[in-house]
Amino acid sequence: MRRYSISKEDMSLNNSMDKQEIEGEEGLSSRSQDVYPDAVVKISRDQYSVFEIKRMAETTKEFVIAPEFQRHDVWKIEQKRELIESVLMNIPIPVVYVFEDETGKKQVVDGRQRISTLISFLNNEFALANLKLLSRFDGKKFKDFEPIFQSKIERYQISVYVIEPPTPERVKYDIFDRVNRGGTQLNSQEIRNALYYGSATILLKELSVLTEFKDATGNGIKPVRMRDQYLILRFFAFYILRKGMLDFKYKNNIDDLLSETMKFINDLSQQKREFLKSIFRQSMGNSFNLMGKDGFRFAMKNSHQRQINMALFETLAYFFAIFNNIHCDSEKIRVEINALKFAFDESGYFSSRVNSSSSVEYRFKQVEKLAEELA
Repeated sequence: MRRYSISKEDMSLNNSMDKQEIEGEEGLSSRSQDVYPDAVVKISRDQYSVFEIKRMAETTKEFVIAPEFQRHDVWKIEQKRELIESVLMNIPIPVVYVFEDETGKKQVVDGRQRISTLISFLNNEFALANLKLLSRFDGKKFKDFEPIFQSKIERYQISVYVIEPPTPERVKYDIFDRVNRGGTQLNSQEIRNALYYGSATILLKELSVLTEFKDATGNGIKPVRMRDQYLILRFFAFYILRKGMLDFKYKNNIDDLLSETMKFINDLSQQKREFLKSIFRQSMGNSFNLMGKDGFRFAMKNSHQRQINMALFETLAYFFAIFNNIHCDSEKIRVEINALKFAFDESGYFSSRVNSSSSVEYRFKQVEKLAEELA
């Protein structure tokens, strides 16, 4: 059995670390410490009529309104009716924020409930009722309005702030965070899910409900606030980074890496996404077959089972993804992994500042070395 040790240099570095993430407590609100003084932030202000926005959302697909992402404060019917009443009274509604990409497509990041409500009403999906000031419209859908009032709603102007290229992804991420602080504050993964909705978000959701993933984690990662998808994304981020598939310089900037990974997966062909899916299934299957449901947990403390450890998950998942000779001597492999887990637990790298470059480099080099020796 190999002996694993931490150098004095590693230990002295770790002793100065601030406590940040312990066991299964994911760093969902972590932020890059990098400053971007030279970043170009390009924002323009436009105005669109309700009719224009509806056409851009439904016909030309220039407006992306509803990514697969749900806030806890989804509007109730009373709020929707009140908005339509405000429009009929020509009361200004808050500005809408959108991100525009290089193709001109605009993704709504603040104001989705307002825009969705207006389009829904024009599509006759709900009727007005219990209006406080315009009760004469109670019981009416859009189709029941006289043409003059239909036109008034369609011509109503909405102010839109457009965040345009080449505004950096890091800045866009922070802008999204700021404009969405009015209701339930979003965590990092929820922000990414909204910003980079597409093939990546669909893939993460599919993988989070796989039997292999549930088995390998002992069903210990709950989908609340997208924690399960966050862990899976971290695995992919380090997998494609270590495999040289992503041109990215990692310097403690985990949020930037995860955002770039979402963009990377969105741009992949269906065939390549299927490959990533097969890699993940293989990793989870190998882990469960060899280590059981507690492979991503450290040994019990004080007779209590510990939570899934985020850093341990992504590190061992990477090992099981790159090491294919899993059945050559399963008992030997099991012994070696358990020894490595003990060293990991003692190192401190899995309980403090797990996103630091030194921590990332240490743990992935260890499993790469182990995979090479066992090959």
